[in-house]
This record gives sequence, C-alpha cells and structure tokens, in this order.
Amino acid sequence: MKKLHQGQTGPKSTAGKRIASMNALKSGLYAKTPVLPFEDDQQYRRHVKSVMRSLEPEDAVQLYMAQQIADCMWRGTRLEYRSALQRDEIFKTLTPAMMVGLMGYEGLVAKYPARILLTPNLKVPAKETKQYADILQEFEHYENNAKGVPNYNMVWRQYPKLFQGMAKWMRNVAPPLFMSNQQGLDIHWQNHPKKLEPYIDEFGALAWYYANFKDLRAQIRNWMSIWFFLHNRHGESIERFDDRVALERRQCIQLLDNYFRLRKSKDEHALMTHRHLQITSPNTFENIVLPHEIPKVVIGKNEMPNLEEESSTS
Repeated sequence: MKKLHQGQTGPKSTAGKRIASMNALKSGLYAKTPVLPFEDDQQYRRHVKSVMRSLEPEDAVQLYMAQQIADCMWRGTRLEYRSALQRDEIFKTLTPAMMVGLMGYEGLVAKYPARILLTPNLKVPAKETKQYADILQEFEHYENNAKGVPNYNMVWRQYPKLFQGMAKWMRNVAPPLFMSNQQGLDIHWQNHPKKLEPYIDEFGALAWYYANFKDLRAQIRNWMSIWFFLHNRHGESIERFDDRVALERRQCIQLLDNYFRLRKSKDEHALMTHRHLQITSPNTFENIVLPHEIPKVVIGKNEMPNLEEESSTS
C-alpha cells in the first residue's frame, strides 16, 4: 500500500525553494522578486550601486526610495527586452521572398531575393555601393552579350569586377571559381558552364540590391510595417507589455520626483533650523564703564583736603 505524503513535499534547500518559487513564472511581467532566475545577480548589484552613487541617499527613508527606483529601472529594462524579443519572433517569420513579393519585383531579383531586404537599417558605405554599381554594370553587359557561351574562361577577363567579386562571394563553394594561380577559371567551371550560370545570376541580383539599396530602404520599411500589423498574431500580448513598460517608466519618473522633493524639503528644513539656532554674539562692553563715564571730583582753587580728618576717620 502506498504511503500518502502528509504536508509539504517540495524542496527543502534554500536554492530549491527559490527555483520552485518561479514555477508559475511565464513572462516576468508581475514578478515580485527583483532578479529572475535567468538574470545576473552581479549585474543587478552593480546596477543598484550605480543608482545609489547617482542619488546619494542620506538616511533610511532616502535609501528605501533609492532602492525602489533601482528596482523600477531594472524591471523596466527587463520588460523592454521582453517586448523586443516578441517583435523579433514575429519578424523571424518574414522571409526575403515574401518581402520581394510585397514589393512587386519580378525577374532575377525576385528569383534570388537577398537577405538585405530584411535589414532596412543596414548602413552600406558609399564606396561599397559604388563597387556594386560597377559590378551591376558589367553584369548587365554580360547578360546581353556573353551569357550562354560554351566556356566562360574565354570571356571572364572582359568582366573582371564581376568575376573577381563573385570569386570572393563563392569562397565557401567548392571548387573555387579561379585556379590557384588566379590566371583562369577552375577546370570544373570551364567544363560545366551551365552550373556556373546560376551563381552568376544570383550574384548579379545581389549586386542590384546593394547598388539600389539607398532607394529601396524606404519601400522596405513601408512594407515591413504593413506586414507586421497585418500578421501580428501576438498583438494583444505586445500591447500589454508596451503598456506595462510605459507604466514602469511613469512610476520611475514619479519615484525620482518624490525622491528629489524629499531631498529638497529636507535641505530647506535643515537650513531654516540652522538659521533659528544661530547664537547672537555677546556685547562684551555691556558692563564695562568707560573712562569718559567716570564722575569727576571738582576741587576749589584754595581748597585743600583735610588730611587730619581723613586720618582720624580712618
């Protein structure tokens, strides 16, 4: 017969209890503890120390408020990170092929959509843009005049930028595009020109995307935003996180405002107390008779003091 367990049967150690306390944790949205299991305790302590150095609390009340501000900032950062992850998960379902379809392109650029279509914030240097524009120019000439020749080793020198750029792009493809002495195409590609043509086409499409990326950027952003709002299956969850982030920010601002009001009030109270307790300097001449205030004894011209009376009296 099985023995029924009475009372608590959970973990007994401190670490085990801490882990078990997070069993119901899903998003960390309403977590009570400041540091979640996947967060770095040391990083949290450094964060708190940084806040304390900035606020410089002077008593227990200010220390308590400073700790609240530090925890509020920590939670806000966590929520912003969580919200960003949710958005990234949504954009992971968007592919270059879907993007080029939204933009309405056809031909080789539609057949070989580039990953650059998903990175509208990518900074392409002007020098690199110029290089791809030169490659694109050679590719367009190749398409009209040399595509389909029986051996591309005969024509590659007419398009050095196209083939040399493609050799770098195909660095992970075996065999390499050029022979080891770089004087001609590898024998494999000379004997199989039809296998080489798809690589040329794909690299030409890539050159088109990079050469025109500055003009494409606005279109990419526009279509990405449309796609995001139309295909956002987690909109309610993201909006909830955004509202919570805004709430945390407002709370942090309110806590900071209360903290500095308290500091200002305390400083003003201390200043007023100091003024009331100021001691007036004593008047050291108050009980001293000055020489000009001593009464003078007037003695007549022919009058002499009676010394005998004074001596007999004494």
